[in-house]
Amino acid sequence: MAPVTLFLLAHHDDEVFCAGHLRRALAGGESVRLLWATAGGLAPARRRIAEGARVLKLLDLPAGAGRDLQLRDQHAVEHIPVIAREAARLLDQRADQQSADDATVSLPADEDAVLTVYVPAYEGGHPDHDALNLAAAAAAAARPGLRVVEFPLYRRGRFGLVVQSPAPAAANSSDRFAVLALDDEDLALRRELARANASQLAPSLLPLLAAARWAGRGRAEPARPLPAHDYALRPHRGRLLYEFYTPWRFAAWSAAAGTGARRLT
Repeated sequence: MAPVTLFLLAHHDDEVFCAGHLRRALAGGESVRLLWATAGGLAPARRRIAEGARVLKLLDLPAGAGRDLQLRDQHAVEHIPVIAREAARLLDQRADQQSADDATVSLPADEDAVLTVYVPAYEGGHPDHDALNLAAAAAAAARPGLRVVEFPLYRRGRFGLVVQSPAPAAANSSDRFAVLALDDEDLALRRELARANASQLAPSLLPLLAAARWAGRGRAEPARPLPAHDYALRPHRGRLLYEFYTPWRFAAWSAAAGTGARRLT
């Protein structure tokens, strides 16, 4: 059976920042699935869900290869058990059940299949990104052999906003990210994915991608095996980026994360 690769994403448009790895998985014949945890935020939920459907069509994936949990933006940390369970269910969904009619059917995958999850890094950029990272860690703890890879999006750096940096933010892991050099086909897919998420272009995607290019990372896509993060520790010293633009403070986020992790046991 083909390897199964799940892109566990906090928001519709997070896939833009792992486009190279996504394209390589598709080109390698892997059975690719996408799970978006939240909907809403900078655009109405129904529009973002429609954009997710557009992404699946662009990737030539059946509707059943994607799932929208439709959680409230910025509140993923309150639903860690739900996210972890749905990730496991989508990993176990057989490829021949990935149709619109069978989207809710979950059957055991081949036990010998290689299972991989890509997830946003734990870096304090957005509370939902960090929550998905915790959910992926929980899924890996419950499933020996599951390979989890984290990719950075954005965070607060020493001199301002940092986008897709290969330097780690997490205080409890110093391992640098390996950098995938994006070729022209990777960049073409990144542009197409960005256009598919049209509601996010002006307020989010274009500024972030421009910041990455300005920093010399326009053709770079960092990723690394998920370290053993301690989610009771801040991702980095000082004020986190999301503490500037959301009501969340790390103490409250960490308390909610701990509650969710306990409900998994």
